[in-house]
Amino acid sequence: MFLFFMIVTSQCVAQSPAGDWYSNIEVVGLPIVFHIKKEKKHYQITVDSPKQDAFGMPGNISLAKNNFIDIQMPKLGVTFQGTYHSDSIRGIFKQGPISETMTFYRVKRETQGFTRPQHPKAPYSYIRENIKFHNKKDSIFLSGTLTLPQSKTKVPAAILVSGSGPQNRDEEIMGHRPFWVIADYLTNLGYAVLRYDDRGTYDSEGDFSTATTSDFVQDAASALSYLKNHNKIDSNKIVVIGHSEGGLIANILGAKISNLSGIISLAGTSIRGDSILNIQTKLIAEINGDVGREFELAYGYNKKIWSSMVSSESIIDFEKELASISKDFVKSFKQEKLIKRSEKAGGIDEIKRTWLNPWIYEFVRYSPSKDIPQIGCHVLVLIGSRDIQVTSKENIEGYKRLLPKNNKLHKLLELKGLNHLFQRCTTCTISEYGQLEETFSTIALEEIRSFLNTVWAE
Repeated sequence: MFLFFMIVTSQCVAQSPAGDWYSNIEVVGLPIVFHIKKEKKHYQITVDSPKQDAFGMPGNISLAKNNFIDIQMPKLGVTFQGTYHSDSIRGIFKQGPISETMTFYRVKRETQGFTRPQHPKAPYSYIRENIKFHNKKDSIFLSGTLTLPQSKTKVPAAILVSGSGPQNRDEEIMGHRPFWVIADYLTNLGYAVLRYDDRGTYDSEGDFSTATTSDFVQDAASALSYLKNHNKIDSNKIVVIGHSEGGLIANILGAKISNLSGIISLAGTSIRGDSILNIQTKLIAEINGDVGREFELAYGYNKKIWSSMVSSESIIDFEKELASISKDFVKSFKQEKLIKRSEKAGGIDEIKRTWLNPWIYEFVRYSPSKDIPQIGCHVLVLIGSRDIQVTSKENIEGYKRLLPKNNKLHKLLELKGLNHLFQRCTTCTISEYGQLEETFSTIALEEIRSFLNTVWAE
């Protein structure tokens, strides 16, 4: 969901989804087991639901580039789409009205039963509308929820734009629904809020797998156009609130849309994509204790890959250079006895699947220095001091350096003790996100409220 990338290591090279995988459908309290087997060149799957005494249920499984996995059980109306890694499979499980983000592990884990006390509870004091808006450029309709204060017209409004990866309108991750919490908070203050499913996910049309940040900018601009033409919205009082990649998108809209009230960047980036990956990869490895020879070797080759992306003139040009880098990478790992000879071809294919896609190619090459100096509206930047995915020091400094000198409010804050999801954390690892009961810091919510009060002061 967020700016988080797996470094190419021998685990990634040898990775296969074959084996037994365990998870739980939290909303109904049902454990689920995937049994995945490889028969020659093809994979097969059966599914168990132990509490229902249902074992060995057949399904269809297919794999695609970037470790994408698609599981279908047509007779039960079950679908699961996500990404597999050496130690987990994470994606969206759907069956009828159930739609839940699930992570499967190779070992059985008991349901933790974590509570989410900030999640809104009925009855609601505002209007909730399920809406669709049209991206005319790509001829797709996106679905979302618009929350509106009761009995008010011409109200200020905010659009919520999610981070990287296929997200629903609540930006749901590990049982947390931060966009729902933010929307509820702001609507109770008297503002309208639009949040929407990413293209190609949940109820929105389009193809997520082929989309780039530029496409997501167009989706957000279409949401903005919808709000501007809504009879209950004050078209002169609209802000874009983006999280992670959504913050980057907010930067671009702030530069391109002349009459925005403001943008709020929640852990958004101000430095080029390869720099984000460089910092992020090292921090995640350090906090997880993965800093041995294997990491050192893989990290060196990843830096070559990112450099090649930036210097290439096209993705076709980059593909040629990547082929050479991949061969050297696998050869070095084989010499170090980190992979077997039989894994060489698979390793090269895995590197291609990881790095040869339009989204990552555009992200690595894109520098916010292109757009931030052109932002003509008010700006609020919030980044947690314990964020290991978008670090506060480098990115706040980038905003300070790049924002134009004008009469607009520019407020740039490092929020102490908060992680990438704006939770107060202890270990501050990515795996801790789901263990924390807090969904979104009240300190961050208060900063958003204060900023909007200033921007929309009568």
